[in-house]
Amino acid sequence: MIKLNTVLAHLGLLLLCVTTYLTSAVAVAESYVPYKIKMERKDPNRPLRKSTIMAKVKKKYPGRILYIAENAAGGPDCHIVKLMGNDGEFRIIHVACN
Repeated sequence: MIKLNTVLAHLGLLLLCVTTYLTSAVAVAESYVPYKIKMERKDPNRPLRKSTIMAKVKKKYPGRILYIAENAAGGPDCHIVKLMGNDGEFRIIHVACN
C-alpha cells in the first residue's frame, strides 16, 4: 500500500511539472512572432494588394503559399500568410502588421 501511495505521489508531481512546462511554453509562443515582413502603402489612398504581398513573401521565403488572409486586429493592411518553404519548414508570416 505504501508503494502505491508513493507511485501516485510521484505521478502527480510529474503531471504537475509537465503541465507547468507546457503552459509556460504556450504563453511564450503566443507573444513571439518569428516571421515578419514590413510593408507600407506606396499610395496612402490604396490598400496593399494580395498579389503584392504574395510576391514579397515568396521573394523572402521561397516556397508554396497555402493561405493568405487579412487580419484587421493587426492594422489596416495586416495579412497572415501560411507558407510551406522549399526547405520543408511551415511558416506563419505576419505582413504589414503593427
